[in-house]
Amino acid sequence: MPTRSPGLATAIRRHWPCFAVALIVASPAASQVRDERPTSPVAEHEVMQGFPPSPERQLSRGSGLRPPYMRWAFRHAREMSATAGIRHADRPLALDGQPDTGLDGTTFTVGDKTVSLADYLRDTHTDGFIVLHQGRIVYERYLAGFGPYQPHIWASMTKSVTGLLAAMLIEQGKLDPQARLAQYVPELAGNPFGEATVQQNLDMEVPVGYPEGLPPDLGLFGAVGIVPRKPDAPDTIYDFLKVVHATGRPDHSVDGGVWYYQNGSPEAVAWALRRITGKSWSQLVSEMIWSRFADDDAYVQVDRLTTEMASGGMNSTLRDAARFAEAVRRAAAGDGSAGISPAAVRIALKPATNQARFARGNTTPGRDGYGYRNYWFQRNDGDGSVEASGRFGQKIYINPAKGLTVVKFSASPDGAARATSAAGLRKRDDPARVLESSEAMVAAALAIHRAVGR
Repeated sequence: MPTRSPGLATAIRRHWPCFAVALIVASPAASQVRDERPTSPVAEHEVMQGFPPSPERQLSRGSGLRPPYMRWAFRHAREMSATAGIRHADRPLALDGQPDTGLDGTTFTVGDKTVSLADYLRDTHTDGFIVLHQGRIVYERYLAGFGPYQPHIWASMTKSVTGLLAAMLIEQGKLDPQARLAQYVPELAGNPFGEATVQQNLDMEVPVGYPEGLPPDLGLFGAVGIVPRKPDAPDTIYDFLKVVHATGRPDHSVDGGVWYYQNGSPEAVAWALRRITGKSWSQLVSEMIWSRFADDDAYVQVDRLTTEMASGGMNSTLRDAARFAEAVRRAAAGDGSAGISPAAVRIALKPATNQARFARGNTTPGRDGYGYRNYWFQRNDGDGSVEASGRFGQKIYINPAKGLTVVKFSASPDGAARATSAAGLRKRDDPARVLESSEAMVAAALAIHRAVGR
């Protein structure tokens, strides 16, 4: 492994407004962001190269969400927008083991397609991929110029961090999951997020709709300053949460109600966490999670009020993302050696009962039989497996029964639009994207598990 780059944890957070759009979170409607300059043939390795870069190599508004600019943007978010730091541990969690260099040819099958690990990683635009077995590294790859000490976007995997924070405060008795969220944030009284319970927000069961011209992805990005903001549109996360409308009444029955995946609920929950503790989201993550195991600082994108984007703004190195997932895996097994409370993780990963709602929801392809709780996808595979997931191919897979921890960072193009309400657009299965599915990553992980032995 390369020698650690000095000063990475204290790198300067610079503000480049003209490039702010490239702050990539889980942007569901990236195809709607326009780049007004003509497209020029630029190779990925040429993006932002030169002193200064020539015009065709520069990121413009919208270009950071599409090839060939995506890869550079996903690795340099803090150089393009305001961020808040998240402090690492004084004694990081050791990741022992030696990555097996002979596994690239290992094959597995997804649908009717059999592929090797090497082809899978290449064809899914992977930047970094790491597999731990019982806490030891058994496979690790960096591609397309990505390196061990470079941070990378998490996109919506950030939601799972927010869910874990909420579970920790529930375990401490500071947060009542059955209380109306407005009990903690009176500003949201009468608002769908505020009138729903904390738990309904954590489980994406809020009947909420967004203005057609202000979808839950681009509306939030505009509020944070990532994309151009429409006139009179909200310019802070807090104001963004107030533009929604109810599409029904919260339904507490097992089979009724909605499951609608969107960015507002985790931002509303994060607001409650700040109010309860008197601390920012980044402070909470630093103190309660990251400082327990991480080797390097993480960071999170913020709006003009320094409010963190708790639904998709996290960035870290690949190995620190693996440390996070491994800490959760250990805690799920009752082992708090990585500094995360097993009791809190039991709350976070408590089996969901919303499979019927999930099946009717807006992000189900490739996830038949799944449930969702506390911003974690539950596979219901008999192994207690869970996933965190982010746009453009960011994935965490934890299989407690098999002792597997897997993280994938990617720059996979995805410009599909997202629904503005639970009654709106549903994702459809796309055979051409089968390798991008959760099932493909799980198949790859299990193939590695078989290859290294039990």
